[in-house]
Amino acid sequence: MITKIVFPLLAILFITGCQNKKASETIPLSVKATSSSISEKEKKDNKVSLKKYEKEGILLKGQVKLFDDRLNKIGELIIDEISKIQILEKSTAIYNIDKSNDYCLKSNFVKIRYKNKNYLVFGSDVYEINESQKLECSINSKNEKYSIFPITNFEMGASDEEGLTGCDDYSILLVFNQNSNKYSTITVPQDNENHSNQKFAALEHDDSLEEKIYNAQVKNDTLILGIKIGYQEGYGSYFLQTSFKDNFSKSKVTERKRFEEENVYNELK
Repeated sequence: MITKIVFPLLAILFITGCQNKKASETIPLSVKATSSSISEKEKKDNKVSLKKYEKEGILLKGQVKLFDDRLNKIGELIIDEISKIQILEKSTAIYNIDKSNDYCLKSNFVKIRYKNKNYLVFGSDVYEINESQKLECSINSKNEKYSIFPITNFEMGASDEEGLTGCDDYSILLVFNQNSNKYSTITVPQDNENHSNQKFAALEHDDSLEEKIYNAQVKNDTLILGIKIGYQEGYGSYFLQTSFKDNFSKSKVTERKRFEEENVYNELK
């Protein structure tokens, strides 16, 4: 896979390989940022404060903005396929960028390790793997094994230290083919009432409900995920179905239920 790094005001560079570097190496910090909502005073003061936060993470396909340690934008990564990365550190404060004042778009800055290099990126572009909800399934006829798990970025969630924020809070569902080492998203179902504005199927966890995967199974060519829901009052469940043949480009929700019994919720495994 080709990794491209694009630097503002310079010609586009194509990098066809990565050399092994020391763990402490970061990208060059000499190129100034374009516009950012972070104040000039913040940029001239001390470097961004980071704390150790070692987790496994994901970069989705697309552009990832790069910053130096004074939060100047210095370039972009172009991610051609969903990629696993190492999360190393995150900022102790949260920020807006690109002249945004939207509280819900605030995020940590995150230092990551990608292809043997360290980068400082905005947390909305980085997703942490939720290991506690990882499930396994297989297609016996093809001897293929899959992992399914949610991933969550570092944007402001449904609550902060002061209480509820009113912001959207969700985790994107990811499918990992253990045979090919490839990751895939699941296209959001058109009939999913909770995620009508989302591009990918996701689990919602905001101030009104929390969704969790409790089961993953394969029937013929169909992946069936059991999702259970805890509401402020009562519980619910549904199945999310998608096809391996179509590379998860279509999905639908079936058997949506609402119930009051906590024991029924707890028995969904």
